[in-house]
Amino acid sequence: MVRQGRPDRFDRVARALGDPTRRRLLERLADHPGQTTGELGAGVRHVSRWAVLKHLSVLREARLIETLPEGRRRRHYLNVSELDSLAEWLASLRSRGPA
Repeated sequence: MVRQGRPDRFDRVARALGDPTRRRLLERLADHPGQTTGELGAGVRHVSRWAVLKHLSVLREARLIETLPEGRRRRHYLNVSELDSLAEWLASLRSRGPA
């Protein structure tokens, strides 16, 4: 449901997960939590630092990651609780459908 042009939580998550680069960043954070922006960018081919920053911004907006300052660096972590709520919603849809 969208209210006056403002996407709801699942719209933001779906938009964030719709991009293969963002999914790759999430996979990297699941495998190696606490990576910096530079570390994340180094693991994704053909993506500039600025593009990585933009992708991380979308993931933060969707609450799929948390970014914590550590001195001059920022470390990024997967927000598992947001994934749990998404999984519960998907399971509820699955239980309503035909077997």
